[in-house]
Amino acid sequence: MRRSDPELVQSCLNGDETAWNVLVERYGRLVYSIPMRLGLSQSDADDVFQTVMGIVLRRLATLRDETRLSAWLIRATYRETWRYANRARRGRGVELDESQPDEGAPTEEQVLRQERQQLVRQAMEQLDERCSTLVRAFFFDAEKLSYDELADRLGMRVGSIGPTRARCFRKLEAILSKLGM
Repeated sequence: MRRSDPELVQSCLNGDETAWNVLVERYGRLVYSIPMRLGLSQSDADDVFQTVMGIVLRRLATLRDETRLSAWLIRATYRETWRYANRARRGRGVELDESQPDEGAPTEEQVLRQERQQLVRQAMEQLDERCSTLVRAFFFDAEKLSYDELADRLGMRVGSIGPTRARCFRKLEAILSKLGM
């Protein structure tokens, strides 16, 4: 059974190692994507990721609204990315993409967009394999498949793709609603 963020936070605070692993699995991609998006190298993004997870481990009890875990992580990661880049700039010359907002404070719009993206990722993970494959094919895959190719990949009739897609969208919508979107 999938735990809500508040349940996950409470389990982590109670010392549940499995809950910590779930938290890292659920939000690791989000945390890692921010320094990469801001122009850090993979190695530097690894360092930021480790630092942020350490901060989370130490400061999780200070989270005021457990339903806003992703926003807290986004802000913490932006701040740590800028701190890391500033320290590195003085030492080894790491540079952030200057077109990005400055000083580690993401705009509210950035936080909301990344929260929505995280919710969609979480919802996609909860879809069954057929629906997940179908939705990914329509919206995420760079290669756009024809209905014939998609039907062949999924082992279904071409005429059933439309109704199946509609059912999958309803499932996705229900999951997103349950997640608070």
